[in-house]
This record gives sequence, C-alpha cells and structure tokens, in this order.
Amino acid sequence: MRRLQIPLIVLAPAIAAIVYSWTVVVTTIGHPGAIGLNLNALGTDWMVFHGAVRRFFAGDIAGLYDGDAFTAYLNRTYADWLSAPLPFRPFVYPPSYLLPMLPFGALPFVASYVGFQVVSAALLGTALWFGSRSIHHRLVVIGGALLGPAAALNVAQGQNAFLSAALVVAGLRLLPLRPALAGAVLGLLTIKPQFWLLVPVALVAARAWRALAWSAVAAVMLALTSAFVLGLEPWREWLDFALRNYAAPDVKWVEYARIWGISIYACLASAGLPPGIANAGQIAASAIGCGLIYATFRRDRPVDQKIAIVLAAMTFAAPHVSLHDLVFLTVAALLWITASDGRARSVAEWVMALAVVAAPLFNPPLVSPAGRFTPVLILGFIALVAVDGRTSAHPSRPLLAVSQRRVSDRPAPGS
Repeated sequence: MRRLQIPLIVLAPAIAAIVYSWTVVVTTIGHPGAIGLNLNALGTDWMVFHGAVRRFFAGDIAGLYDGDAFTAYLNRTYADWLSAPLPFRPFVYPPSYLLPMLPFGALPFVASYVGFQVVSAALLGTALWFGSRSIHHRLVVIGGALLGPAAALNVAQGQNAFLSAALVVAGLRLLPLRPALAGAVLGLLTIKPQFWLLVPVALVAARAWRALAWSAVAAVMLALTSAFVLGLEPWREWLDFALRNYAAPDVKWVEYARIWGISIYACLASAGLPPGIANAGQIAASAIGCGLIYATFRRDRPVDQKIAIVLAAMTFAAPHVSLHDLVFLTVAALLWITASDGRARSVAEWVMALAVVAAPLFNPPLVSPAGRFTPVLILGFIALVAVDGRTSAHPSRPLLAVSQRRVSDRPAPGS
C-alpha cells in the first residue's frame, strides 16, 4: 500500500492549525483567553465529572442535577484553580457515566484530569490501530486524531470525546467478527445518549440482531449497576432533568450550554432564528442523520468508510454537540482519507479533509458566523465519502476480509 502523499498546500495549514490549537491550551494555564476562546482554566468540564464523583464519595449525591447548587459547589471546591467563577456549569450526564469516573474521582483533581485524558487517548489510539495493513496510515490517523484542533479542545476542557469516539470505532470494527462484543461496546455509548440513539439505526440496517441485543443488554446492565452503586435517586433526577430541559428548556441551560454548541439548533438560533424554527431544524437534522446511517449500512462499503459516515452523521444529527465532540469529525476525515484503494488522493479530497479537521477553529457559531455552515460542510463530507465508498475496491479493508476468511476456514469441532 502506497504511503500517503500529503500536498504541501494541505500540510502547511494543518501544522499551523495544530500549533495554534495547542498554543491555546498552553496559554490557558496562565492567561486564559490570551488567544482563542477564553476557557477560564484548563479542565473546567473535568471539574464537573470530578466534582460529581467527589460528592458521591462524600455521601452528598442528592441534588446532583440542581444546576445552580452544583455550580456553586464547583466554584467553592475549585476556586483556587479557576481564573473566575463559573456562571453556570450543571452536571447533565446520566448517572451511568459516573461508574467509569469513580477510579478517577479517587485521585486529586490534576492527577485525575491528566490521567483520564491519557487513558481515554490510549483507548482511542488502540481502537484506531487495528484496521489498515499500513503502519504509516495508522500513525497518520492516530496522530491526527490525538493532535488535531478538536483534540486540543478536548484536552483543554477535560472532556470525553476520545472515549466516546473509541467506543464507536471499536464497536463498528468488531461488528463483522465479534457481534456480541461489538454490541456490548456500543451499548456503553449510552453514557452519551445523544450519540447512542443512532447506534440501533445502524445495527437494524445491518441486520445485526445479535449485536443489537447485546447493545441493549450492556446498556441495561450499565444502568442497573449504576443504580445499585449510586442509588435510584440520581436516575429519577436525571430523567426529570432530561425531559424538562428538552420539553421546556431552562433559560440558563440554553444560554450557557445548548446555544454554545455546534448542533443544528445552535447554528440556527445563533443566526437569530426563533426557537421554534431552530428546534424544527434540529428534528429534521436528526431524521436526516438516521436516514444517512440506515442507507450506509444497507450497502456494501469498506468498514472504515461506514465508520466515517456514522461519526459525521452523529455530529450532524445529535441535539446537543459541543466543540470537543468535533473529535468525531477529525477521526471521520482521517479514516476516509487513508481508506483509499491504493490510488493517490486528489488535492480537492485533501482540502475537504483539512476543512473537516479544521472545523473547530471556526466554531462555535455563536462566536464565529462561519461556524453556522458546519452542518453544510458535514453533509458535503458525507456525500463525498458515500460516493467514494461505492467506487472503492474491497482491498481497502484487508484485515476484515482476512479475518472473516480465517474464521470461516476453521474446521468444525471434532472434524
């Protein structure tokens, strides 16, 4: 397989984007907002996760979903780390998310923050390592995913996009060979329910009934385990919070969270359109995303191109998407650009990949009007991948083909 020939017209701005993004991270340590977004301090989102677990260990988990009270708790607990008080930072994840966070919550804040980023980055790197026969391609994908602008934002905020992307990539790569394990891995994505809701669409389209069953089993077991460990009250509070804030959203939730995202809703609302139109646009986008994923898994495409479309469609369709979630788009672009059938990529294809990877630099739409066109960019990218997938030859997925042949060639027991 040929080595990637990255055009200088793409390589130079890509390096500049990486350097700029990580400079934002470094300067945030001492001078938040000196360049780029004013992130207040490093790891302000990790404070939410760390603070929630510390409250559990202190036996004070009741009222976890009271946004004002929880924000006050964070401002008291992490006052020495913050450059200014947080205006509103609620805990919004389902209680099941706290289970994998428990070991990190036992550590001091900085150690847990760094530790989680290292562990989740390693999981994503591992998920991306298997797939291509070319080590060069693997290194390009892993390096780009963990060093790109979205990765820098994820690290700066202390977020979990490495983990959620790892679950999607690992689950879909395991699907043809280990459907039960694939389903279980994808079931863990329920910690990010806005993304997991599209997983059953893919599994139904693929007629992967065993994986679908195991995904449901894993999701239920994760929820039951969290209820056993944390109690039922956090689940009652979360369900009330989730239903209330999408049916009749709290003004603070919209002002400090949802509109600062990159969802269709955020793009339309930041452009000044009424909430009703923005919500209608979001519903339409979710329906389109489901349709794109269903159509993708009803066709025979290389696995990595399916993953690229799923990651992009999740970003397009989810009702709440944050800047750090653009790690999904970065991984999608890199998997697609390296999944050729041996032909060299055109400059136009490289430019599209660069535009997708650089999307965090022009977001969120509330700050940068150019960000309002991110959904158009995503749809254009999906269209290009879909067309490319119909013309790609099967040698672009060698490990899958070899593994399937080896499984089918095994002698039956006792033969």
